[in-house]
Amino acid sequence: MHRPLVRALAVAAAVAAAIAALTGCTAKPAATSVSDCGGIVSKVLLTDDSATTVASFNAGDVSKIFDIPSTPAPTCYYVSTTPPSGTVPYTQTNRTLLYIGISQSDAKALIAALRKTVSEKPWTVRFDYGAPTASATPTPGATAAPTTPAKNPSTSARWYYDFAGAATDDKGEMGYYYSAPISQGTATQAGIGKPVDVLRIETELRQVKK
Repeated sequence: MHRPLVRALAVAAAVAAAIAALTGCTAKPAATSVSDCGGIVSKVLLTDDSATTVASFNAGDVSKIFDIPSTPAPTCYYVSTTPPSGTVPYTQTNRTLLYIGISQSDAKALIAALRKTVSEKPWTVRFDYGAPTASATPTPGATAAPTTPAKNPSTSARWYYDFAGAATDDKGEMGYYYSAPISQGTATQAGIGKPVDVLRIETELRQVKK
């Protein structure tokens, strides 16, 4: 091989290496895709008692006792099942529906549907930090004082299904957490990029082994 050609190839290789190094220094790390439901999204946006095994959403997979609307479909869906155990053997299945970037109208409709379901027996409340409150009747001639909207307001609630039933009965729980929107810090940690509204619905069903 002629020496001029060797020198030319060496120079080209050096330039290519310099470009690669420069690109590596200046390129921004890629944000985690929301579709990566099993990655940092689940670690940041789910709770300790959530189902965490990623699954394909199927509306028919969710027990009818929870009566969760099939639309809009959740961004991420998780299912975890434990084998039968205990004096009265039962299988426990946890499901989590996570809606990232949900509109406020869709979130309100879903929460209203949950509240309609749990308004009848054998559902009972465990805690409720988002119950609608009746607006007070204003005093005639009075001027309403200006209010400052809460930063990153959130609501949550959880209910028992057949809590007082017999040990051989199927039992369950359902709850939700809604943030409108999540904070910038949470969005950054989850790799979403910007604050968006997030709704998480969790269900737990204990079915006695027949």
